[in-house]
Amino acid sequence: MTYQALYRQWRPQTFAELVGQEHVTKTLQNALRQGKLAHAYLFCGSRGTGKTSAAKILAKAVNCEQGESVEPCNQCAACQGIQAGRVMDVLEIDAASTRGIDEIRDLREKARYAPVEVRKKVYIIDEVHMLTAEAFNALLKTLEEPPNQVLFILATTEPHKLPATITSRCQRLDFRLIDFDVIKKRLAEVIAAVGRACEEDALNLIAEEAAGSLRDALSLLEQVLAYAQGTVSSEDVLAVLGTVGRDVFYELTAAILNRDLAKALLLLQDVAVSGKDFQHFTQQAILYFRDLMVVLACGERAERLGIAADWAPKLYQQAQALGLGEIGRILSILHELLSEIRWSNRPRLLWELAVFKIFAFEDLAEPPTYTQTAATTEIVPEKQVDVPQAPEVAVPQQITAREQLVRQWPRILDEVKKESIKCHALLLSGELGNFDGKNLEICFEGQFHYDMMEGEQNKKYLENVLERIFGKKIRVCCSLGSKPEKVKNVEQENNPEELIQTALEIFRGQLIDESEKE
Repeated sequence: MTYQALYRQWRPQTFAELVGQEHVTKTLQNALRQGKLAHAYLFCGSRGTGKTSAAKILAKAVNCEQGESVEPCNQCAACQGIQAGRVMDVLEIDAASTRGIDEIRDLREKARYAPVEVRKKVYIIDEVHMLTAEAFNALLKTLEEPPNQVLFILATTEPHKLPATITSRCQRLDFRLIDFDVIKKRLAEVIAAVGRACEEDALNLIAEEAAGSLRDALSLLEQVLAYAQGTVSSEDVLAVLGTVGRDVFYELTAAILNRDLAKALLLLQDVAVSGKDFQHFTQQAILYFRDLMVVLACGERAERLGIAADWAPKLYQQAQALGLGEIGRILSILHELLSEIRWSNRPRLLWELAVFKIFAFEDLAEPPTYTQTAATTEIVPEKQVDVPQAPEVAVPQQITAREQLVRQWPRILDEVKKESIKCHALLLSGELGNFDGKNLEICFEGQFHYDMMEGEQNKKYLENVLERIFGKKIRVCCSLGSKPEKVKNVEQENNPEELIQTALEIFRGQLIDESEKE
């Protein structure tokens, strides 16, 4: 007998073996027990969650020679023939390749005839959303009032693509993603059955990579078993997947906490040299920081949300040091990176830019210091030669935090205007005060503008924009009377037209022509 893939060997044969879908199996078994089976079912859910397996089990249950029961016997000729695909009255159709109106018309004609081998004809149409609009229309009447001896089971991963006229004629059952622990338990059973051993960390990696699909988990396990020699280790799984372990992300987070930019860049260098896929690496990073967020928010209950028990203390320590706000900011940067990296041929560069965004803004202005020790050599006196004095070259000074703010101010004003026109108008009437990188002072000459900026969430608008641009929280405070550098632009002076426009934006007024009133 030819070898069968693991997911085919371990395909569920009864409702009891259909793990992770108890809500579906209970509904179908109760319908069988009460004799109230619907004429058409719509199975919806992600790949590898058991839709086609459930359809075949249901087909066996209604045609079992022991009579309709909540479980097929799997011993009679009907059950074994359906499982092997030999019964002509149970037809499994792939709608991706059989999607035209002619095929559906042929199906509709054959449905009129009585079954030959079993009690009921069962049509299992997989990926039904791939049918053409004409094919759906041809199926409507038969689906609404099928012959008594016919049962339709439609399966799809994208139910939103189905016409409402189809879904309204079916009883819909949604298959959920299979829980992490359920997949892990099933994998352990398979490994024990094939006579191999597997480390706990390796099982965790496979179950996590499966993302709720038991079929994907079994396919990956089969690949790892073929690769590994003896006991399956986490290194074997990582080698097959072409990814990195959690230790890499732990070190990356430690580098962020220690403000060690060089260490973070060296980690990216190791990932690039080892030939890892940066898109998958980004997805793993997002999951790692998600785990940090979950651990910090849920504490001891985090294990119920898929956090490994041996990693929970380490994650909690890092999450506490970062804080929810910083974790959320890093996740936003990584999500933006994931959308960009899919279309880039320079993924490493995009990752390096993302690391620069993650680190605090002012830290990047300070270059690392290098010390070089010169070898001691004997100095031989040379003949003095008169050389013309070269002109002194001015060494550029390090840019201060306030100068950085002044350069970014036009952009800040534009972003504030998108949030609040009133706040933008108030800033135009104010002046830039002191800025130390953490606290920003806005000065106003008049009490009215000062009070307006202090209230009505106007400071909050500015603080939100500053946090987006500089990547950290900056506190805004207002003062009266002092006159530092103008906020709106150093090179521009206020003119009457701008002052009038500012007043109109603050008070939401309009100009009236006095000559028209007369």
